[in-house]
Amino acid sequence: MKLTRIKVLKSSVWLGIMLVGTPVMGEHDLFPRIDQQIPHYASQGSVSGKINIVGSNTMDPILKKWKDQLGKVQPHLVITLDTEGSKVGFESLMSERTHIAAMSRPLKNEEIEVFTKRLGYAPTTVPVAVDAFAVFVHKDNPLDQITFQQLDAMFSSGRRRGAQESLDHWGQLGLSGRWKQAPILAQIRDSNSGTGQFFRELVLMGGKDKESVVVQPGAASVVHAVMNDPYAIGYSGIGYRTDSVKPLRVATEEGESFIEPTFESASNGSYPLRRVLYLYVNHSPQAQDSPLLSEIIKFAVSQEGQQVVAKSGFFPLPTKDLVALYADWSEPVTSAATNGNPQEIR
Repeated sequence: MKLTRIKVLKSSVWLGIMLVGTPVMGEHDLFPRIDQQIPHYASQGSVSGKINIVGSNTMDPILKKWKDQLGKVQPHLVITLDTEGSKVGFESLMSERTHIAAMSRPLKNEEIEVFTKRLGYAPTTVPVAVDAFAVFVHKDNPLDQITFQQLDAMFSSGRRRGAQESLDHWGQLGLSGRWKQAPILAQIRDSNSGTGQFFRELVLMGGKDKESVVVQPGAASVVHAVMNDPYAIGYSGIGYRTDSVKPLRVATEEGESFIEPTFESASNGSYPLRRVLYLYVNHSPQAQDSPLLSEIIKFAVSQEGQQVVAKSGFFPLPTKDLVALYADWSEPVTSAATNGNPQEIR
């Protein structure tokens, strides 16, 4: 008997706030510990066929490692990846050019509605990781912290957060010496990027990018640009951090505490730039169950899959959610309506 897989996801995961039951990072650990209660991947048998995954550039390192590791136990499962951006992933999912869309943002209400109207059913949503999203400057930049209003004044011409003036030089942020007249070189993501859309909506409040910003094609490109120019600033997933850049501590409002992006701050919800990463699946309720889809999703939410998440610089979902997801994806696949929201584990 087919089971309805998922309902509407609780706001705790939707907001990326990982609650009770999430393992903590040890003092000397390089990565978050993965709770041993999370199920280990166990195949229900050998599967054979091709699956393509299209979408988020931010998720590229996770997807590549999942593909490589799953290929060792399912050698006849061929996975192709195309990480041009979350927007491309959704468009490919809706046009049925891909089986799975990787998204660094949740689908919007209008996207769910368009998908459902065209195909007659909603996509199935699977949260797979949490990302702490960082604002990077060059390692030599003396700046250590920044507010949403200052970021808005740096990146947007609209200044919807109420800044009195545009921030165009580092001296306007209190930096002196050679930094005082140095231009702020803002690096942003392109229009296909879920990261870019997330930043514009959350930080810029939907404001328009400044004409002076430099558009980068990928998450790594942003960090590379900041590495190579001391006057640059850009946003990207914390997993792309290198020794040549530093993440700024961030406050939503002036007067609030400035929070560093860490496993702990992303887990307890205190860090304001955090989000959930998703896999969206196009599977019709009338279609035959797909063991190919099930094996990929099971691996993603398994002990092994979440180890990949942690070692790629991202954070695992709460254990209770992963346990429920793994159990659900061990059953036959059905589609579930989302009403524009990520879906809740039963």
